[in-house]
Amino acid sequence: MKRLSIVLLSLALTACAATPTPLPDRQLRVEASPERALEVGLDALVERGFVIRLADVELGRIDAVRAARPGYVVHYKVREEATGTWIVLSGRRGTGAIEPSRFDPLLDDIAARLEAAQ
Repeated sequence: MKRLSIVLLSLALTACAATPTPLPDRQLRVEASPERALEVGLDALVERGFVIRLADVELGRIDAVRAARPGYVVHYKVREEATGTWIVLSGRRGTGAIEPSRFDPLLDDIAARLEAAQ
């Protein structure tokens, strides 16, 4: 009986560890096409020292890592809705989530670049 309890507890803990929790994100609506929002986001990330691991227009997604900070990963996504194009930023540093407010300077820069291009 004790062995069964240990096995069940192990299975329960494994299930909890295997279920990823979504990262908290920061969102911004912009007046630009998703493609343009991706292009500007890509430029801004590279200028800030990020190495692009994935940039896919079809997926509307960029995954980047900070060259100077191993384990610092940012996910940049765009989605088009009736209300406009939304930029969604999230990330993690090591095993912990990056606080969404840390993305505000990046989002401000991207918004200013998109506005200037209009």
